[in-house]
Amino acid sequence: MLNTSNERPTTLHIYNFGSVFGNRKIIKGEDKITTLYFMQNTRSSLHWTFDLHADGPDGPLLCRAQSSYNGPPLINEVNHGPTILSMTAVRRPVKMERKRGAFDGTVFFKGPDQKEYRWQTTARLFSAAMEVRTGAGRMWQHLSRSSCQCLDAEDALIATYRVTSMSVTKDGVLVVQPSGKFMLDLLVATTLAMRTPNN
Repeated sequence: MLNTSNERPTTLHIYNFGSVFGNRKIIKGEDKITTLYFMQNTRSSLHWTFDLHADGPDGPLLCRAQSSYNGPPLINEVNHGPTILSMTAVRRPVKMERKRGAFDGTVFFKGPDQKEYRWQTTARLFSAAMEVRTGAGRMWQHLSRSSCQCLDAEDALIATYRVTSMSVTKDGVLVVQPSGKFMLDLLVATTLAMRTPNN
C-alpha cells in the first residue's frame, strides 16, 4: 500500500447547474474554478440515470449510473435493487446497495481493490463529533447534521460529503482522504448516486 501519511486530502466542490433541482452538476477542484467532472441526470417514471464526464460535458465518459426501480409499488411491495455504476476504467459493474438490516441509509459498494466500502449518513438533529480511524490513527472529526462518510470494513475514513444547506447552487463538498485517492472517480460517482433523489 502507498504511504499516504504526508499527503493532504483532496477537496471537491459540487455545484447544481441549470436548475434548482440540479439535473446537471459541475464538480470543481479545491480552487473552486477548475472543472474536474460534469454530471447530466435524466429521469423516467421508473428510474434515473446519469453520465459522469471528466473535465466537462464534452469530456471522456467515466461512468454511467442507473438506479433501481423507483416506480409505484407493485402488489404493495417493491424490491429496490442496487444502483448500477458502469465505470469505464473498471471491467465490472459496481453495485451500490443496502444490506439486510441496514435501515439507516447506509449503502455498500466494492472498490476497484475488491474491498467493501460503505457510505453512511450521519444526519443528526445537531452537529456532533465522532471518532474515526484514519491512516495516521484515530481522530475526532466534527460532523455537520447533514453529511455522509465513506468508511472501509475496518471503519477507516475514506471520504466525507458535507451537504451545503443554505445555498441554491452549491450541493456540497467532497473531501477524499489520501487512502481513497486511488478510486477518486468512483467516490465522485457514488457520492452523486447517493445525492440523486429517488422520487
